[in-house]
This record gives sequence, C-alpha cells and structure tokens, in this order.
Amino acid sequence: MSETVDDIQVVDSLGKFDENAWSGICKKLADQAFKGCGLSHDYYVKRFSAEIDNALKSIPAEFHPQALMAAQFFDYASIDEIQETEQSNADNGFCAHGIDEDCCPHGCGDRGG
Repeated sequence: MSETVDDIQVVDSLGKFDENAWSGICKKLADQAFKGCGLSHDYYVKRFSAEIDNALKSIPAEFHPQALMAAQFFDYASIDEIQETEQSNADNGFCAHGIDEDCCPHGCGDRGG
C-alpha cells in the first residue's frame, strides 16, 4: 500500500521513498507557512515545522530521517530547536513571533507581559 500526504504518493509500490514527491510536499507546506507568518522567519519556521511534523505521521517512520533532511532545505526545526529560539527571543526582548514585542503586528507588546 502506498502512503500519501494530501494525495501525493511519497512511498512507491516497491516501498521506496520518493524524495521528489516529498520535496513537493515540503514546498507546498513552506508556501502555506510563509503566507501566514507576517514576514517573521521564526514564526514561519514554527508554522512550517509543525506542518512537517504532522505530515510525517502519514509516512512510515523508517523514512523520517530522509524526509527531515529534505525539510531542512526549507528551514525545518525540531521542537527543541524551536523552544531554544523562543527562549533566546524571550531573553532578548522578542516575542514568540521573533519580533520586538513593541513592533509585533500580533499585538504582543500590548499584552502587558
């Protein structure tokens, strides 16, 4: 049985991982994450990485290392890497979106944190 993500086959009938199909998925997810990130790279990475983590649930675990390597081209980050960035941002006066709290279009500076 072939595994799919949004109807794109990433494991062929012989059980091989289709890197080109997966790269297409990564590109699609990257485009979607970019459209909603407000031009914040940190927020893009968080959105994109969450979508990749979700998409990984649709393919066998044995292909995850290959899939993650391909996703890194689009700036995939692990949960630990994202948390490290968020902590660094907080320590330096930036919000969770990676923007100066007083300039964040999401209103982070208005929350009185």
